[in-house]
Order: sequence, then C-alpha cells, then structure tokens
Amino acid sequence: MLDRRRFLAGLGAAATGLGVAACSSDDNSSADAAGSTTTAASTIASTSSLPVPKLASDPFTLGIASGDPDASSVVLWTRLALTPLEGGGMGDVDIPVRWEVAADFDAKFVKVVASGTEVASAAHGHSVHALASALESNTWYRYRFSVGSRLSAVGRTRTTPANNATAAKLSFGFASCQDWQAGYYNAWRDMATVDLDLLLFLGDYIYEYGESKLGGAVRQHNSDEVTDLAGYRNRYALYKSDPLLQAAHLRCPWVVIWDDHEVENNYADDHSEDDSVPTAAFLARRAAAYQAWWEHQPVRLDPPNGPDLKIYRTQHWGKLANFFMLDTRQYRTDQACGDKALQLTTPACAEVTEPGRTLTGDEEERWLLDQLDASKATWNVLGNQVVMTDLRLGKAVLNYDQWDGYPAERQRLLEHLDTKGITNCVVVTGDIHLGGVGDLQIDDGAGGKKTVATEFVGTSISSVGLIPPDLEASARGLLKDAKYLNSHQRGWVRCEVTPKLWTSEYRVVTDNLVEESPVTIDGTFTVTPTTPGAIAV
Repeated sequence: MLDRRRFLAGLGAAATGLGVAACSSDDNSSADAAGSTTTAASTIASTSSLPVPKLASDPFTLGIASGDPDASSVVLWTRLALTPLEGGGMGDVDIPVRWEVAADFDAKFVKVVASGTEVASAAHGHSVHALASALESNTWYRYRFSVGSRLSAVGRTRTTPANNATAAKLSFGFASCQDWQAGYYNAWRDMATVDLDLLLFLGDYIYEYGESKLGGAVRQHNSDEVTDLAGYRNRYALYKSDPLLQAAHLRCPWVVIWDDHEVENNYADDHSEDDSVPTAAFLARRAAAYQAWWEHQPVRLDPPNGPDLKIYRTQHWGKLANFFMLDTRQYRTDQACGDKALQLTTPACAEVTEPGRTLTGDEEERWLLDQLDASKATWNVLGNQVVMTDLRLGKAVLNYDQWDGYPAERQRLLEHLDTKGITNCVVVTGDIHLGGVGDLQIDDGAGGKKTVATEFVGTSISSVGLIPPDLEASARGLLKDAKYLNSHQRGWVRCEVTPKLWTSEYRVVTDNLVEESPVTIDGTFTVTPTTPGAIAV
C-alpha cells in the first residue's frame, strides 16, 4: 500500500453502540434470534472419541462465521479461545467441537438439518472449518457451535443458487482495510440497515504494525509489529474481539482474500518490503502469516504447509454472476523502480514496461483468462486487491504497487476482454483507502480510448485515507480517468445485481473517529452487462 506521507507530500507539490449487520434476502424468516447467544445449558452429544472438556468460561470469544458457499454446502468457522489475546489459553490438547445447522425459521434448533463434530486441533490454533453439506440450494439457514454445554452465538448463512439456475437478484457488499488503530468499525454497524446475500472482503483484514507512535489512534495494537505465528494469532484475536466485526460475520457468508498487511506492507512474492531481510527469513514470516490467516477465515481451503497457499478461486452465483477472486501478492514480480511512489513528474524507469513483469503470476493469469472464456454468467466479477484503473500522469507512475506498475499484464487482460467480446466484466477493488470509480480502457486504434470494463474501488472500513479533503479537488483534476473519488471518508460499497443492471452504492461514515457516527450514501453508479462503463445516478 502507498505510504500516506509520501502521497500527501507529492500531491501537495502537484497542487501547488453495537449493531448487527443484516445480510438477508427477501425471505419471510423471523430475525429475532439472529446473532443472539443461546444461553440455555444443553449438552450436545459428540461423535468424536476425544474427551469433551469442561470449560470455565466462554470459548467462543472470537465469534463464528461462514463463507465460500456453493449450491449444497457452506463452510462454518470458529476458533476456540478462552484468553484470546494471550494465545487462546486452550492448551495443547485437541478438542471436539459440535456444529449444527437448522432452517432459517428454526432459531431454537428444534429440528437440525445437518450436524457433525470437528476437531479443533492445537496445531491449528483450535480453529474449526466445518463443511456443512447436503443442504438445499438458494436457501437461508441458522448455525451454531458447541463444546459440551458451552454454546456459541447463532449465525445466519445461505447456499447459492445452482450453477445452472437463473437468479433474479444478488445483493452483495465489498469492503477492505480495517486498521484497528485508525478508526472505529462504524461501517459494519451500517450493514444492519441493508439486506445482503454475500460479503466480499478484499484484503487487509489485519494490520501487522506495532503501536501507533504518530498520535490520533482511537485504540492501540496489542504488541510490536507481528512477525511470527503467535503474534499473528494474537493480532487476529484483537481484531475479532470487535463486536461489530463479529456481528457482520454472523449475518451472511463471506468470501475472503488477502492483500499485503496480512503479512507485511507492500511485500511481493518472496520479497520483503525491507530489501535487507533474507529470503528464507521472510518466507518463514509468510508461512506464519498465511497459517494465521487460514486459521481465522471461513475459507474452503486446505491449511497451508509452509509459505504457500493457493487462494485464487471462483465463486458462482447461479447464472447471474461468477466471481473470480484474485491473489495479486503471492506470485507478483517485485515492484519496479525501487517502488518509489509519487514521482509525479518523473517518467517511470524502463523496468516497469518489461513484458515479463507479472502481478498474478503466469498460472493464475492463465486461470483467469480461461475462466472468463468459459463463463456463461451474466456478470463476470473480479475480486481484486489493488487499483486496476490507469492512474498514470503521462509517463509518471504514482504507485508501482498497483496495476500501473504492471502495465503489460493489465494490457493483456483488457485486450483479451475486447478480443473475446466480454462486455460484462466488473472489477471490485480495495487497498487504497478511497472510494473511486473508473473505466478500464484500451486504445481504440483511432487515437482515442475504448472502455472494456468497469472498476469500483471501495474505501476502507477504518484505514486512514491518503488524500485530505482540501486536496481532493486537485486529485480529481490530476486523475482524469476517475469518475468518482472520496478519500476522506470511510465505509463500504453495496451492490445490487440483476440480469439487466448493476448498481453500486457508496456508503460512507461521517466521521470514523467517532463511535456510532452516522452513514450516508455519497454516490450511486450503474452499469449494464452489454455496455462497459459506469454511469452516475
């Protein structure tokens, strides 16, 4: 991610309460128990041969979650932690954890439709990834966990429409960048006012930094910069202790990818941001970070075994939408030109235009193009970490960490969309802590530009914006391809998708340094599947 102080300096020179997140559909279920904690003591029999421990306090302090749904199953997640900020406090023993799924109207689990026991192993931080299967397609459910008489909160989740089924509507949100120190999680509270089927989280779930020394932090991190497995686990535990984040996870399934701060700012493949760090040492850190990420997310992935974990994948939503969730960190070429951001009038060095430079790696790039070619969905959606829109100023690159630093691969992707006549591609993006809308363009062969796709960039949940309000007008003047820009407010993006129209609604917090600050709609844009390019409403 671009360094904020460098951005402000460069741009200045150039310019010379607790709520719950309502993720639901147009069902008729009662919501009285959604997100509530079941208090009645009831022991649920376990099929595991492991002994069920008697616990002196609540082991579900980090909440529960669901994710990566398909038409017949969904992943259910939790992690047991009696002392969450001190390693978990669960000891070295493996513990059986019971899970149950009931119909959405059955908040008291009178008739369980699916259940099982998973082992929360000490080796994986006592995390649980249970696959609830044999479910009905396009259906909402309730779920919960238990250890002995200890019961978790009750969450809501759902399956997707069948891959060959017509879906009339999809309501989803996307968000990223929730720096604990920079602001409160008001955006998650706002989700209580809307209905969602799915939430895409596009990276920077945690920040690895130590305690803030700059002042202005609304709350502090719980350690110095984290570099090992114990540190990453405790950092995730800190973030997951926030009740608004827990509530957001309770309300609908998530599809999660990472960006850089889950490991280290601006890392690239096996390259640390600090060039003096040996590759072996950085890969050991990456292995710890990837394991902790897997332990804390509701993902349909096998656990990592070392510093590698393939997370790019496809999420289907009937015939309405295919989501291609990217990984632009693990396989990328190191940032070009020494990653010197905001050289506003200095042309980029020759390295940036080398055709072999890659943001996704050859295998993932081929996978994406093949997926796009094979897709029969009305909408093709790229879940993307870093800004794809061309924000170069002439020959100057503002941020080598974005797709601007890898123009050859971007050109291949956009030309592929044009050549294959794929007009329905929408890119949703995080990372840069600003709300933005851009048209993705190629040369039209006649001296002009042709729009081939649309990008919606979400602002951050809490991470500090790069451009203060008094410089936003100057930024808009510099960034000619940006149709919308808001860097000074935090928030998320709500998307309503039908076979004929996509609508993105930018929901922003008035002041994220104030708890329970109100949220307003700052901009609304639409796009059709046959005509790329966003239109302001």
